[in-house]
Amino acid sequence: MWTKMMNRPRKKPPKKIAVIDPERCFGAFACSICQAACPVEDCIIEEPDVYGRMVCAVRVDKCIGCGLCVTVGNPTAPQPRDFGCPPDYDAIDMEAFEDVVPPEPQPEAKASDAGESAPAS
Repeated sequence: MWTKMMNRPRKKPPKKIAVIDPERCFGAFACSICQAACPVEDCIIEEPDVYGRMVCAVRVDKCIGCGLCVTVGNPTAPQPRDFGCPPDYDAIDMEAFEDVVPPEPQPEAKASDAGESAPAS
């Protein structure tokens, strides 16, 4: 039986993450190769698309950017391999993390935080 290697929070966001095109995904019940290839527990989940079909989706909070799920032969894969999303589906690409998950806005620094002192009275 396959055991997932990672089941703890990642230390930092990866440079790239896997993105699944629901229009190209053949469906979680028909394939699920990406789920089997992924070493992270519950990273690739099944959810309904706009048509109600169950397709695979990557949880951006869990993806480590390893690329093991990416379509075989896809140039965005970080390393060549013989296992992953079938080439005729071509449903998974690696994309820059910042393009998928925009950075959180930083709170504005208060004047006292910036080292400025209040005028003396």
